[in-house]
Amino acid sequence: MLDAAPHARPHRHRSSDVVQRAVRRATTIALLLLACVIPRTAEAQGDPAAPDSVFAAVMDEGYAALRAGDTARAILLFERAIARQPAAATPHFELGYVFLSQERKQEAARRFEEGLAREPLRDAVRRQLGYLYADLGRTEAALQVFSYLRDEGRAIARDHYAIGVLMAQNAQWSGAERAYREAERLAATAGDTLLVREARAGTASVASIGVGAGRFIELYLAPFYQERFDNAVGLGFLRAGVRGGSWWRPSLYLSLRGTRDSRSTGGQQPILFNDNTVIPALGVRVQPGGGPLVVYAEAGAAYDLVASPEREWQRDLRAGANVTLQVERPLSSTRRSPQLVSEVNADATFYERFDRNLIAFGLLRESLRFRPTGGELAFDLFARGWGAMDSRGDFFNRVVEGGGGVAVHVPIAGLRTSVYVDVLRGRYLETPPASSGLPRTYNDWRVTVTTGFFRFRPFSRP
Repeated sequence: MLDAAPHARPHRHRSSDVVQRAVRRATTIALLLLACVIPRTAEAQGDPAAPDSVFAAVMDEGYAALRAGDTARAILLFERAIARQPAAATPHFELGYVFLSQERKQEAARRFEEGLAREPLRDAVRRQLGYLYADLGRTEAALQVFSYLRDEGRAIARDHYAIGVLMAQNAQWSGAERAYREAERLAATAGDTLLVREARAGTASVASIGVGAGRFIELYLAPFYQERFDNAVGLGFLRAGVRGGSWWRPSLYLSLRGTRDSRSTGGQQPILFNDNTVIPALGVRVQPGGGPLVVYAEAGAAYDLVASPEREWQRDLRAGANVTLQVERPLSSTRRSPQLVSEVNADATFYERFDRNLIAFGLLRESLRFRPTGGELAFDLFARGWGAMDSRGDFFNRVVEGGGGVAVHVPIAGLRTSVYVDVLRGRYLETPPASSGLPRTYNDWRVTVTTGFFRFRPFSRP
């Protein structure tokens, strides 16, 4: 019995060594497995912050290929880097610059967009994208890029100058003038004398062309169908005249207005749903500072388009003020980014022919605008409110409406044409008389088509 212990003790030590070696081997194998799995997991998740020596090596090879002038291999390597790290922005930017050097501008723009979606604070790349949009003729997309930098407080003098140029191309004269002046101010602070001269030249150009003296012609058409009355109404106007170059922008013009609906009938007892007339007139107006406010007065004569026993020319004197304002706020600078669009249209006009009545209305429309191609084609989802009042207490001029709808904006023959479909609920502010047969609260849907243009030719150019 005493001899058993010395033999048993060494046996227990050998067993412990075997166990320890097995544990160490299993631990080593586990660590090796983790070392293989973790990088692959990080790669699969596309974590740009995860260390990836393969990604770095591929990027280095791409830069080396660029230095050697082998752009085809550089493109292949940067695309391989994107496959390795899908969330990384840098290879997209590098591809954009390579494509730009090859005049592959559409592909370059797409790569810059992809990179900025991943790293939106790369302002130098964003500016390059803006200039690229302008070079591609996508003026509105370029304007969105530089306006984004301005609205975010990151714009430099050159950005404001670019905004001025782009707004001038879109005939947004007042906005262009403000942008040029801001560019001049920032350039003067930075000591950039060349840009100061360019900005001053832009301001002078806008003053001569945009807010200067010249001839103009404008057309506006807005026919609509109203389901509540099963009535189609055609209306519009044409103006042609001359405009002065002062801050007030005074204009003298000839105009022709017209309205005709599909349900009004003539005869011994005409039935009218609208003012079916054609009205030639002489008018004057001012637009202070080129802003959204227009004050006007017109003297003309109205002729009924619906036959009646008293059909004759009637004097038509009117004067009023109108405010038209639209503000677009892009959600990002990419060409397909939705926009928030706020529109205000308000008018107050005195009509001598309607028993010296002052009629006022206001429209507010808030839209979410989508541009599927990044160009002029656009689709809106909107909500709107509208209300009207008058000075004589006519119930049909005292009404409020609310609702929403969809719209599509399409360039046709160089003109922007818009189609709106509204679903509305309205209420008269006063109870309609029983003879009208109209309920105080109503539902309605409408289809409206708007189109038109404004053309201006200055008397002289700078």
